[in-house]
Amino acid sequence: MEEILVIDDEPMIRSMMKMALAEMGYVVTGAKSVEETLSIYEEDIFRFSALVTDFNLEDGTGLDIVNLVRGNEESTPVILMTGSVKISSGDSYRAGFSAFFHKPFSCVEVGHEIDHLLGKAS
Repeated sequence: MEEILVIDDEPMIRSMMKMALAEMGYVVTGAKSVEETLSIYEEDIFRFSALVTDFNLEDGTGLDIVNLVRGNEESTPVILMTGSVKISSGDSYRAGFSAFFHKPFSCVEVGHEIDHLLGKAS
């Protein structure tokens, strides 16, 4: 099974994403901060098939997450989900994100985008 890392400082968002993605056949690990993500991700940079991150985190931003991943390897999709107006869809793609979702969004739609990015039929 493919594993997805979901990063959001809101426990409810992490929980909803975990339930939706698990129903689609993914194993989901959650993190609430850049520091926690760094600790989990650096154990094995190839562990996760994709990362889904909020923009505003308690100790940084989603830009810190995408820069961490892109600094280690280029192929893992990193999806941005945000309610912030600090970053636009175009800016997110230029920063290295693979997809952009503005809150509120459907967790299932994010799952379908992960399927698409990983070359799976949804």
